[in-house]
Amino acid sequence: MISRLVCPACRSPVEERDEAYACASCGRAYPIFFGIPDFRLQADRYLSLEEEREKAAKLHEFGKAHDFKALVAFYYSITDDVPAHLEPRFTDYVLNAAARSVPALRALAPNGGRSLLDLGCGSGGALVASEGMFGERTGVDIALRWLVIAQKRLDEIGMRATLVCADAEALPFPDGTFSHVLASDLVENVRSPAATMKAVAATLEGRGCLYVSSSNCRWIGPHPATGVWAVGIVPEKARASLLRRRHGVDILRAVSFVSPRSIRRMAAAAGLRQVRAGPLQPELGHLQSRSGLFRFFAGGYSMLANAPFVRAALLHAGPVFEAVFVKGLAK
Repeated sequence: MISRLVCPACRSPVEERDEAYACASCGRAYPIFFGIPDFRLQADRYLSLEEEREKAAKLHEFGKAHDFKALVAFYYSITDDVPAHLEPRFTDYVLNAAARSVPALRALAPNGGRSLLDLGCGSGGALVASEGMFGERTGVDIALRWLVIAQKRLDEIGMRATLVCADAEALPFPDGTFSHVLASDLVENVRSPAATMKAVAATLEGRGCLYVSSSNCRWIGPHPATGVWAVGIVPEKARASLLRRRHGVDILRAVSFVSPRSIRRMAAAAGLRQVRAGPLQPELGHLQSRSGLFRFFAGGYSMLANAPFVRAALLHAGPVFEAVFVKGLAK
């Protein structure tokens, strides 16, 4: 449990009062829903704050009488943004989140650490996978609805972790709070990757570590989530039209397209030095919901990614990359 929180707007300490955190300096109040403090300064780009809180309340109520798996299915049943034909793929992604997070956690902290911030924690899979690796574990997401699902996942297995609803660009933690930050599949889903890097760097202690993974805008092959080719290169209007024709909705309308080079530059500007980078290799055992052809190419990709010269090329222009950064590490 984090002993102290700060106002994400003015960075002054806040105090818990009557189911909310209050900032005496700027007068803002941050409500607590279902035991989860909501420090958002703005909503995500899919729902307004009111709509999102209403959806989270529905999920919380449903979860009282149903298990985690049923709650995930209920979420997609009330979510218009995910086409029906993609629901099995997205559901599989959520249910296998804990096992899928293990390689990233090992890359971030092979020997564990004092404290973990899982930024963009979603359904809490990485928090589950990190048990025994860190003294303290905190999950943050801008979507209160996903934190309700994460809360159910943790409660079902009797695990304790702190859950906080907040913007990645404006975190409610004092400087130097965490020894490690995990940001899997996050930076392409924030409004400002550069601002996120600065916020993360501030919350890291000296020589603290950050793990980042993201889709690569330079990839000309099929996008990992949508199957559409060259989505990071196609102009925005053409891409939106293509996605609507393919899936009925522009699934990537809120995505910020990044590359390994752009993330390295943003990190450097925030005082973080890259110490490792490479193409992210898929966990083949977690692709059962994908077609046989997709699994075949994923297997070939994993083999090629281990060859030194091919690995360098895939980092530059492959579909997904990963990188580890350290704060304040001298060159």
